[in-house]
Amino acid sequence: MQSVFYLLITLAILIVVHEYGHYWVARRCGVKVLKFSIGFGKPLWKRVSKSGTEFSVSALPLGGYVKMLDEREGEVDEHLRNQAFNNKSLAARSAIVIAGPLANLLFAIFAYWLIFMIGIPGQKPIISEVELDSPAYVAQLVTGDVILEVDGYKTPTLASVTRILANIAIDGGKVDLLVSDGNSARDVELDVAQYDFSNSAKPLLDSLGIKPYSIEVLPFIASVTDTGEAKKSGIQQGDKILFVGNQQINNWMDVVKLVQASPNTPLEFTIERQQQKYVLSVTPSAGDDGIGRIGAMVDVSKTTIDDRYLAIEQYGVFSALYKGFSQTWQFSSATVKSIVGMLMGEVSSTNIGGPVTIAQYAGSSAEHGLISFMGFLAMISISLGLLNLMPIPMLDGGHLAFYLIEWLRGKPLSEYTQSMLQKIGILLLVMLMILAFFNDLTRLFG
Repeated sequence: MQSVFYLLITLAILIVVHEYGHYWVARRCGVKVLKFSIGFGKPLWKRVSKSGTEFSVSALPLGGYVKMLDEREGEVDEHLRNQAFNNKSLAARSAIVIAGPLANLLFAIFAYWLIFMIGIPGQKPIISEVELDSPAYVAQLVTGDVILEVDGYKTPTLASVTRILANIAIDGGKVDLLVSDGNSARDVELDVAQYDFSNSAKPLLDSLGIKPYSIEVLPFIASVTDTGEAKKSGIQQGDKILFVGNQQINNWMDVVKLVQASPNTPLEFTIERQQQKYVLSVTPSAGDDGIGRIGAMVDVSKTTIDDRYLAIEQYGVFSALYKGFSQTWQFSSATVKSIVGMLMGEVSSTNIGGPVTIAQYAGSSAEHGLISFMGFLAMISISLGLLNLMPIPMLDGGHLAFYLIEWLRGKPLSEYTQSMLQKIGILLLVMLMILAFFNDLTRLFG
């Protein structure tokens, strides 16, 4: 239920942002807005503003809409014809349509801006081991090196290193690192090969031969996901994992390694709960990448971590705004490449997730704190904005495609042609929804 709650919060925020973009620009263009609805179906709450717009929250929270005065949808009084959407210029109509997706992208920038101003805590990017004959070995990185910068960007945390390298690894290429051995800093060049995030089971840093220093976190459970194998097997918040099979568990990474290596294989977990020991059988589910997962998160608060290994990635107002733009652009570029890859058959369509997947990620990110949840909102907002810009009839991108054709032809497509294309658009969206639900069910039930 917690995941469902955070799914509804996520949808409410992003739908309001998207529809308000349409509403705000429509009003600025002189279009009369009749209704602003969050959700579909029977209204649970509504209010009429002084301008005559009815604002409502409806029972089915899976979308929203802004209804504008339009002669194609009914008769319009003569004195209101200049406020009808269909009587506005092509530029005004295009601006109103694109405002929704643009609002989603601006929201992502705002979310990332707040995240980088508040600061993202993490561990320092200290290298504990370099694999022989790896790209890191060729670059002459050594044990104990701390990565200070990647391509001129400061990297105070391991997550910041991974984030920047991930953006480079989409296409591959050489990258300049500034590293320190504790006494002096030096520049090295690291060759980052193109990395397939959708199919590779090996983490990015491992593929480069870099093993970061691992903080030994005690194996206490912070939370379990509603649909994960951990909860199904009876594991609860606060449990301490003592053994997996016959192997004694000293830290959380011991658990992670055993679970990841055992998809669809029953494991006996010996746990301690309120000074009592229990033995539970847990069968890790196999993810799309073939790695075992049980849907459990570690409670870092139970471990005392030396401050020497901790850092925070934080920026001032203007630097954080720049980072917000940069992060939004990088994630948008990666998303577009993934969409193109799916259309070309180069990226698996199993990466498409539906409401169940989104709910799981929403709940998981919220449990990790405000920063994590805001980052999740930013990513989903970008995905929503870009999805709506796809040239599919019924989506904002489809309307923009119609307007482009109108601009090129000097007149709009006939109502019959638009109607037929709209039906095709509905069919494509239904097929996409079915695929997303199918992927959700496959993840849930294997």
